[in-house]
Amino acid sequence: MQRGLILALVVAGLGLALRVANPPLPVDEAFRDVLRSYGAEISNTRETSSP
Repeated sequence: MQRGLILALVVAGLGLALRVANPPLPVDEAFRDVLRSYGAEISNTRETSSP
């Protein structure tokens, strides 16, 4: 059980390190145009907002 906890902490630490080292790229205007042409709503808060 202790190995699993250590492994989980190592994986979480690596995930955070990758997130800091490689932040997500912002969506450019050309990609937004493609989304608009398909009729998609363009919002980055839909996944994180409460229903």
